[in-house]
Amino acid sequence: MRWRSEDGFTLIEVLAAAGLLVSAGIVATLGAVAMLRLERAAHAEAVGLAVATEKLEELIAATPPARAGGNDGTELDGVPVTRIWRVIAAAPAPGLTRLEVTARWDRPRTTLLTLVAAVPSGAVLP
Repeated sequence: MRWRSEDGFTLIEVLAAAGLLVSAGIVATLGAVAMLRLERAAHAEAVGLAVATEKLEELIAATPPARAGGNDGTELDGVPVTRIWRVIAAAPAPGLTRLEVTARWDRPRTTLLTLVAAVPSGAVLP
């Protein structure tokens, strides 16, 4: 006696396969969305670091009397960044000046980054 199979798939097999395909599609979509969010956050962090570094380098290059605290807003690659910088004399020790630059941006979430440097308070001989 030969066992006879019918051609085609049953409704249950088709529904199970469709369910697996839909599940795989949802997982792939959620993974892509998470990767996009991470990419945006990394991009914004790189921009914040770049503008904070730029301001810190300006302060380091300035003559000691020209260094002063302040703030401004700038935009780089579509990411608006607010910068606040402080100049603190005799910190962390006499003869040194502490320079702080804090960058703040709101995309994809509010983030702060602070860079700190200590430089000589007086003029540096070449």
